[in-house]
Amino acid sequence: MNLADYLRELDQPQAEGGNPLEAFADRAGTTTGYLRVHVIRARKPASLRYMRRLAQASEGKVSLIEVLRHYGVTAEELKVQAA
Repeated sequence: MNLADYLRELDQPQAEGGNPLEAFADRAGTTTGYLRVHVIRARKPASLRYMRRLAQASEGKVSLIEVLRHYGVTAEELKVQAA
């Protein structure tokens, strides 16, 4: 699943007054504001460590490969790195 779409899907207030994006932010060790401004639009480069945390925080919904693609890493670059 696309990371930006997944985060936008989470960013919906629930009837109980909570926002699932807040729980995701806690799991990823970041804030909802940072996710909305910098991650969804991929405005700032991210470290591999941070990208791994984003993938892990999605609890299997977004793979590390999808997070890397979100940040502009191409399939060709991934193949070169693996070789």
